[in-house]
Amino acid sequence: MQPAPKPGAAADSRQYFILEGRPGTTLQDGLTISNYTDHPITYYVYGADGYNTPKDGQFALRDHGYPMTGVGTWVRPAFPTVTVPARTSTVVPVTVVIPADATPGDHVGGVSGMDSEVESVQQQGSVRVGIKRVVAARLYLHVDGATMGGLTVAGLKVSGSPAFPAYLSDSNGRVTATVTNSGNLLQTPKAHLRATGMFGTLIDKTVQLPQILPGQSIDFSQEWRHLPPLEIGTVRLDVTDDSVSPGVASTASVSVTLIPWLTVLVAAGVFGVAVAVFVVWRRRRNPPPVRRERRVRGAGRARAGRPSPAKRGGGGGQRETSKAAAP
Repeated sequence: MQPAPKPGAAADSRQYFILEGRPGTTLQDGLTISNYTDHPITYYVYGADGYNTPKDGQFALRDHGYPMTGVGTWVRPAFPTVTVPARTSTVVPVTVVIPADATPGDHVGGVSGMDSEVESVQQQGSVRVGIKRVVAARLYLHVDGATMGGLTVAGLKVSGSPAFPAYLSDSNGRVTATVTNSGNLLQTPKAHLRATGMFGTLIDKTVQLPQILPGQSIDFSQEWRHLPPLEIGTVRLDVTDDSVSPGVASTASVSVTLIPWLTVLVAAGVFGVAVAVFVVWRRRRNPPPVRRERRVRGAGRARAGRPSPAKRGGGGGQRETSKAAAP
């Protein structure tokens, strides 16, 4: 399935619908549906909104039956169902009606064709799921008006913990963030991840991100191999897109403190046990001296050892007095 070629062009000259128009205008085009099988196939033909898958940011189209809110509602196939004979191709006229209140900028979706027959059946627990094949051609529609590029980086964080035991084994961490296209133009950004610590640069890496549709977000995720056991530093993520004029950029940073707590606790426990064993061993080897207490004699015996008043003064305890005669 692909856009119908322009008059005089090769059959495969157009891979995508690339259209442009003002709000309130109608565009005419065609869709070529090819059947390479040996039996006829009936397709449901419909417009679909485009989006970025959250996990890896890849481009995808909404399924048939999903409530379309964007360019998918602007696509009007001439026939809702088309039967294509075996080994032939059919061109379906397609009309794209741009609403009068359409916002300027890039609108991305597609024209899809879903096989009306169930291709296979999968058993998921007690539920049988029928699988239908869907083919599509992307649609890039630019609506005239004021445009503005925009990127936003949010939720930057580092997950992971130092290995145990520290410095004797390795562990890996992960740096994650959410990158959003906050403008109205397609963005094809690059992400520059840089981490610095006490002893210099820890990470310095640039990666190409998927194309982000206006208003869509993708998850940025990079592994941090050989996470340092002990570190205090900063992780910075710069997302830029120089493919548009003027270029757009967004930056986020976060402080990182890595401490091998488990190793510290185990080392403290081992040290405490070693100190306790040493104290017990020291006491057993050098026991403290035993103090011998003197036995106190009775009070009567203590008094017996003192001299009596009679013995002190001599003679029977009588006091001698003399008087001097008056002249």
